[in-house]
Amino acid sequence: MNNCLQPQKSLLTLAIISALTLSPLAMAQITTANGFINGSSLTTKFISDTRIRSRNDNAGFDSYGRLNYSAYNAIVDLNSGYYNNFIGVDVAGYLAGDIYNNSIQNNNGQYLSNEISFSHNQDWGAGNGPHFKLYTAAIKFKYHDLFSGKVGLIQSTGNGTVGNVWSFVPGSYRGLELNAHVGSGKLTYFWADKYTAPWLLSENDYVGWANTQWNYLHSLGYENTMGDFSYNLGIGQAMDVRYSDTTRSVNPTSYKLYTRYQLNPNTQLAADFYGVNDKVKYNGLGYMTGLSLHINHGQWGWLSQLRYANSNNNTEIVPRTIYTYAMNNGNWSQFWDALSDWNQSGEVSMYNRLSFNAGNGWNYYMGVGYGSGMNSNKVGYSSEAAVNGTVGYTLQQGTLKGSVVQLHSTWLTRDEIKSATVGRDETDVRLQVIVPYSVF
Repeated sequence: MNNCLQPQKSLLTLAIISALTLSPLAMAQITTANGFINGSSLTTKFISDTRIRSRNDNAGFDSYGRLNYSAYNAIVDLNSGYYNNFIGVDVAGYLAGDIYNNSIQNNNGQYLSNEISFSHNQDWGAGNGPHFKLYTAAIKFKYHDLFSGKVGLIQSTGNGTVGNVWSFVPGSYRGLELNAHVGSGKLTYFWADKYTAPWLLSENDYVGWANTQWNYLHSLGYENTMGDFSYNLGIGQAMDVRYSDTTRSVNPTSYKLYTRYQLNPNTQLAADFYGVNDKVKYNGLGYMTGLSLHINHGQWGWLSQLRYANSNNNTEIVPRTIYTYAMNNGNWSQFWDALSDWNQSGEVSMYNRLSFNAGNGWNYYMGVGYGSGMNSNKVGYSSEAAVNGTVGYTLQQGTLKGSVVQLHSTWLTRDEIKSATVGRDETDVRLQVIVPYSVF
């Protein structure tokens, strides 16, 4: 990335070093009567993710195991309270690696990235490690309930157009976030000049198609709640973006509008819009918009979501300011966990999910999705459909209360056109174990 903001970078580096050194020094020198100690917490979390994902994208349409692995994350998260009710520090990191890996390999013997363990780049080198990555190292501050902020290695709180790329841990922005309460709502400004995805150790790991250069990214957002109605407005921009496939510089601008209305205690309606004006990737405006209906009835839940995506040049839509995958992220409320992103230009898609919470730790859901209307000559299929489901159990008591074991599976099929040279169907089976523990 560009190195043209040295004063700001030096300030951020100082903040990161301060966060790492201030915490133990302060804890050694400050009495327990101070909020820095009393408001602090130390939590850990161990996660294992075992997955087999198959795809039939070879010429014979024969299915094969594209991903076949078991990986882990071991996370430590230290959050201080506020010294003199004003300043504190947050430090967090994790160890990641593979337990086993039988995924496909490239010509160099590197495994396909599974986005859980560290990889050499966006595509290959899963199991690079184990390594430990510091993903949060920030100084935080506040003034009563009027103003708050943080600076260093941080994550966005999501108010505006900038969000976080999530695996089981978030990625890391190098930047700052400022929050001010205005009226009954909250105004947020976010700025960053560097980002790494959770499965990458360095910005230098963005190579090949992912080698995107940019100067800085910023966003302004406002959220508010008025009775049963709430909304989030955002605008953002990335400066001096140069994608790998062009020497042309562009300053994409992102727009966000999310509204939610609580019709009654059991029924919620929501609408979401995320658009990006990018002259290189979309030849103008590309956007995604959606409607959501969520109904609860006792232990049962029903979710219906409708989505539409569109761009000027039939490019698939991604709800983030910088187009490159895992280079940054935006905020989009709908997530179907159904293999496809359901984001082809012109595509209208719908997803329905029925869930049941047994009340004893067991929970279940099954969902069905369907989409069509995309440019079939460009993407190779005219429609897509998926069925997915999850069975999960959450430990209800004891030292490891909140631990989760869940089995998730998806079957995705696409209606390939006659001229298609590859298949597009996929299946996915995924077992996840999440064990949190609070030290203090």
